[in-house]
Amino acid sequence: MEPILRSSLPRFQRLYDRFPSPARHLLTSVRGWFLTQIRYSPQTFALLRDLRSNESWTREQVSTYQLFSVQQTLDHALRAVPLYSDYSRRPIRALEDLRTLPVLDRKTVLQNQWRLLSQAVPLHGRIEATTTGTTGTPLRVAYTEDFLGKNWAFLLRQWAWAGVPPRHPRLTLQGARVVPADRREPPYWTFNVPERQILLSIFHISQDTADDYLDFLHRHVGHVLEGFPSVLAILADFALERGVHIPMRAVFTSGEPLYPPVRAKIEEVFQARVFDTYGMTEYCGLIQECEHGKMHLAPEYGFLEILDRDGNPASPGEEGDFVWTGFLNDAMPLIRYRIGDRGRWDDSGECPCGRAFPLVVPTITRESDILRCPDGRLFSPRALNQLLKHSNSLRFCQFVHDRRDRVCVRAVVGSDETSSRAAEEIMDVRGKLQDLLGESMQVTAQLVRAPIARPGGKIPLVIDQVKQP
Repeated sequence: MEPILRSSLPRFQRLYDRFPSPARHLLTSVRGWFLTQIRYSPQTFALLRDLRSNESWTREQVSTYQLFSVQQTLDHALRAVPLYSDYSRRPIRALEDLRTLPVLDRKTVLQNQWRLLSQAVPLHGRIEATTTGTTGTPLRVAYTEDFLGKNWAFLLRQWAWAGVPPRHPRLTLQGARVVPADRREPPYWTFNVPERQILLSIFHISQDTADDYLDFLHRHVGHVLEGFPSVLAILADFALERGVHIPMRAVFTSGEPLYPPVRAKIEEVFQARVFDTYGMTEYCGLIQECEHGKMHLAPEYGFLEILDRDGNPASPGEEGDFVWTGFLNDAMPLIRYRIGDRGRWDDSGECPCGRAFPLVVPTITRESDILRCPDGRLFSPRALNQLLKHSNSLRFCQFVHDRRDRVCVRAVVGSDETSSRAAEEIMDVRGKLQDLLGESMQVTAQLVRAPIARPGGKIPLVIDQVKQP
């Protein structure tokens, strides 16, 4: 059922926006009911019990499990995935042997998306999603319903670290378009009753709507709060301006870098510990924060290498490229995938939580400005990121706020083969952004040769060139 729901979302969104709020609540809850059958299945809870048991592993047991999982993943890929058919079939007897295989960069994965699909997974069993990654370049990813349940078990394990039981009521501020873009009065949210979840729009946050959002949050104190760090930071700023605090059970962040000042004000306003997660829509690795503030690699999810500029393993404390081998996604296994993010092994010693899972510090991912509209609306990078998910011919795409009432969609063509589609796709992005921003902003578009990069090579999604008051 989830593949059908996922594939029909673009058409469904236009119909959904026409319905009144009660009908949207009903439709959201219907989809939520289908998701609960996957997320809260007996198989999910069985895996959760295993994951909790694994927390007592020693370092040797972690390494043994990761070696076994690497061997199983590679065996499946060699048999069922066309891209890996030419790989060496020499046995992997130690984790170090994995380095005899090539590293896949994002460009290679983009050019071989169909050859990365497992022939052992039937077409009707695949679910497709799109990620824009760290550069705004869309990448199609396939997975299965079975994988969704497994992935949810890892989320529930982190909830357990926070002392939160499954199905605790939660407020979600992520990328879903839950109310029409032109809505100018509450509700800016919709209810997923089966999962005890309320989804709040991140596209309607502004100075004018701040009190509506804060009042709504006040009515739901003690809930779990989850969302993109930049979105929660905007709400925290509104609360600090008004001198208010809104106690929550716990806060879970993901999808963007979480910087110390942002963490501090989120925890101050919501009076709860923040638990951060580093993950990706490619689903080949996971790093989760424990109750002692350390970021742990989930060893059952994927194997992480951190490589220096010469492709050698980085020393403890040395920053390098993240290279992932995923264990769970049989529909599209990625082996030695350089995702574009960087980080280092945490050499500060054992974590007080007692878990022997490797400690990692993600250091460089995409960072961006906030888009501030003349009418007071604020858009986080992740809100605008959603507009790029079907732009397959654009290698980079940025939103440059170059004048108070104007934004330029600035894009780089992916390759000569896709250049003919680039003009059409950039105009499609321009149109979506114009619809989202409305008449208060003019949106232009421009194809360029290279993206705007900041010191250190960071390529921000949103660039604010307007001097804010």
